[in-house]
Amino acid sequence: MDMKNAVKYLLFDQKQFFEKAPKGLLIPALITLLYSLISIAFIIPGDVMTAVITVIGGVIGVFLSWAVVAGLFLAGVKLLGYAKCTFKQMLAVTGYASAILAIGALLSGLVGLVGTVDPLVSLAVQGAVLFWSIPVWIFGIASITELPPKKVFTCILIPIILMIAMTVVSYILTASLTESAALYAGSGSGSGSEFRMR
Repeated sequence: MDMKNAVKYLLFDQKQFFEKAPKGLLIPALITLLYSLISIAFIIPGDVMTAVITVIGGVIGVFLSWAVVAGLFLAGVKLLGYAKCTFKQMLAVTGYASAILAIGALLSGLVGLVGTVDPLVSLAVQGAVLFWSIPVWIFGIASITELPPKKVFTCILIPIILMIAMTVVSYILTASLTESAALYAGSGSGSGSEFRMR
């Protein structure tokens, strides 16, 4: 499978992709590394030492999140589907979703360059990316187990619901903080104007 078809199938025909996808962790790990670097690129501070710490912390955080998601999915297919697969296999197939996450991070970063990102826009992007990743997880896990895609979806539904809940909670917190900051700035400017008038 050439690179052009591999990208096309991964993004739009996951069943076809995993029928011919290369085995092993190298490619998913490189894709995940690329995703982490794209995510960090738009928030790197000017100070060199702080930038280095940000990059290292960001990469470690993304890889830890990848491992946690793979672990949750593995627990789901083993407990509910009685499937036989290893953590390494689960890590490999779930890592391919990082390609979609990278697209989402790139879009969010580009929007952020234009101006302040509305929390609702951020939520919409995260939601779209999450739902776009689901077929990657389903057909990827189906390719390393004997489970049909519908059964796989049932097995990983609880972790997906948790991800959706975390995304919504993150949106609520971000929206609340943004609103509080706006109110604080407004009250501060108002007080300043009143002081000057006196």
